[in-house]
This record gives sequence, C-alpha cells and structure tokens, in this order.
Amino acid sequence: VLDVRPFAEYSLGHAHGAINVAASTSSFGTKAGFVLLAEEPFVLHARTAEEAAAAARKLWAVGLTDIAGYMLTAPAGETLATVDIAELKAMLDADAVQVIDVREAYERDEAYIPGSRNVPYRLIRKLHGDGIDADKTVVTICESGSRATIAASLLQREGFDVRAVATGGIPDFTGEIVSFRRCGS
Repeated sequence: VLDVRPFAEYSLGHAHGAINVAASTSSFGTKAGFVLLAEEPFVLHARTAEEAAAAARKLWAVGLTDIAGYMLTAPAGETLATVDIAELKAMLDADAVQVIDVREAYERDEAYIPGSRNVPYRLIRKLHGDGIDADKTVVTICESGSRATIAASLLQREGFDVRAVATGGIPDFTGEIVSFRRCGS
C-alpha cells in the first residue's frame, strides 16, 4: 500500500506496512519512485478518488504504472508517533534514541547532529534497516520533515520503533550541530 494521504492523517492510523509519500509533497512521483521497488504492484490509499487519480498521473509520469487500484478506507491498525525538536533534544540528552539523518550526504555535511547516522531516505528500503539498532528507538530527521516522514514509514515497515520529526528539521535544532568538509571541497 502506498498511502498518499498527508502524513498527519497517516500517522493517526494506516494499514500495516503502508508506505507514506504524501501526494501533496513536492516531487511526489520522484520520491515515490525512490521507495517503491521496480515492477512491484501496489494499491493507493487516498482520501478521495480525485486524490488517487492525481497521484496515479504523477506516478505514471515517472514510470510507475503497476498500480493495482486505490482505496479510500483501509484498516488503520498502526500509528506512527512524531517528536518535535525540543523532544528530540531531550531524548538525545537522555541518550534514549538513535537519530537517522535522511538527507543526502552533501546536505548532511553542512550541519548535522553529532552521533547521528546518515542514511538517505531513498536508500532505507534497499538496506532493510541494516546497521540500525532494532533495540533502540529511532528518530528520523531531515531539513523540513517531508523526507523524515517517508523514512519513518519505511523503517516502521521493517519493524523499528520509530518516530519522525515531522515539522522542522536540522535548521531548527537548538542543540550541538557540527559540519564536515570533504577533502577537495
């Protein structure tokens, strides 16, 4: 299931294993293309038939044509929690979380939270969460929340206890931030 509803609705209840890429996000088709597997049939979960049709057109534009249909209601047995920046800082201070920065490496180099791990959201499904501690709560973060929410849905699908920084991101973080300069840059 590709849940194309806004993350706020997805987080309150969604089908088990559903991947959330909100149709309203910029570059929706491209983002969905990064996280869906080639030739993998899927069903859209949308709020309206119009939203499903609009999402399908954007997916077709990037070559994702294996859409098996759409649904307007689905079993909503799972939820996905969020944290804000202040909560994330408190969790870090208590050493109670592992932070996954889901931006691209060049973005992370500019500023990142010490101890965070960089796994771009577009690679999470391919890696199946390898290298992420399944015994510790995971918090995903990006620049503004959009990619963090996609990543959180992917990690939840893999069985992780995950939260997303759904509003805000690294530019809003008030704790320690470091940067990295690559040789030759």
